[in-house]
Amino acid sequence: MPVTFTIGFICHNDFDLLEKTIPQNLHAICKDTKESYDVILVVDGAEGIDPSRFLDSVPRWGIDEVRFRWRLRNCAGGDPSNNGHLHILSNKTPYLLTLEGDVVLFKTDSSFDILAEFRALFERHENLALATCMDDYDCWVWKLKDVGPAFELGVQSVNRLSSHFLVYNTERFCKYFIGNKRLSPDLFYEDSKGWFNYEDLLSTTFAYPAGPGIAFVKAFPIKVYHCDIKVEPGSVDYTKDLQIKINEFERRKQELKKE
Repeated sequence: MPVTFTIGFICHNDFDLLEKTIPQNLHAICKDTKESYDVILVVDGAEGIDPSRFLDSVPRWGIDEVRFRWRLRNCAGGDPSNNGHLHILSNKTPYLLTLEGDVVLFKTDSSFDILAEFRALFERHENLALATCMDDYDCWVWKLKDVGPAFELGVQSVNRLSSHFLVYNTERFCKYFIGNKRLSPDLFYEDSKGWFNYEDLLSTTFAYPAGPGIAFVKAFPIKVYHCDIKVEPGSVDYTKDLQIKINEFERRKQELKKE
């Protein structure tokens, strides 16, 4: 059977957090799905980590392939997460779903087939190449807004995306992107004067009206959160503190149980 989805986790070394997010996310996304899928784990910035911890755990997590990537050559500038996204892109399967390691996804309707519904969304909209959903967007400095007509009821066309959680139609993405932009490590930067990261590149390229649109699937019965907090209100920076990330995971999990 041809594989329709690649599910890619992009992480660095937050192993104790991955022990929580990866099993939760794979259960929510893959349990009882009718779609075929392949799961890869990309450990970017592999310098100084203990690979055995990952290799010992991936069979238990349900990972099919592990990639360790060093940042010594062909490394994307700017935010470190840019590098993982740059090198995970592939049209090996018709669809690619990526989550960063400090993101948690919950399904609020156990019968909802996340992969099948994303596939159906792309099939209903022949030009759509990118979809996303995040529930903690209120803290973003670059605010999320509707732009142009909605794709359909409950699926907005938005001005930007976050690299935390993305779903691609890989053929359309590659065709449109290659025709309009170049993709190389030196595209990205982040310093005291400003930044241009992977999510900025995709947002400015694909958002309507300059591009074919970014679908924000507000109607899907899922909750997606970044397990971190800003260093202070209005800041562009997150703490990147492992214990805070673990606390945020547990807080979101308890919140969902109360709903």
